[in-house]
Amino acid sequence: MKSFAAWGFTILGIAVITTIAEMLLPKGKTRNVICSVSATVAVLVIITPLPDLFGNGFNFDLATGGAESAVDTSYLQYTDGIKSDILADGAVRYVRSNGHDENFSVSVTLDGWTVKSAVINFYNTGITAGCPHIHKSEIIKLVAEYFSIGEEAVMSYG
Repeated sequence: MKSFAAWGFTILGIAVITTIAEMLLPKGKTRNVICSVSATVAVLVIITPLPDLFGNGFNFDLATGGAESAVDTSYLQYTDGIKSDILADGAVRYVRSNGHDENFSVSVTLDGWTVKSAVINFYNTGITAGCPHIHKSEIIKLVAEYFSIGEEAVMSYG
């Protein structure tokens, strides 16, 4: 703790001396050189204790350093669900921006951030008097286009 405090006071002292020197020196090349030198000295003082930190057994290697790591599968499933929802919402907005206001939802199967397949659920899309025809094949094409997957990877029901 004493060495940490001494290190902090040294950095503080360099900052104070640099500030005073900067205020006293006239503007010009000399001032720029002195500021550069003092900045270099400050960086050297800041990094000086780092070799001691790493030399005392501080180990970043998780495989052999004895540190235990575990995969939280529930968190990974949660984040995959969020990614799926974000990508599916983007596809719905894309289809609607191309003139299709039908009631439908999209769900996706992911491989990382890559969409492997999509499912379109047409719900409450019964044929009623005065309603325009629902072009499911066009919506399937737009979803496939949005995800850059083939139409065979897009399944629809409802």
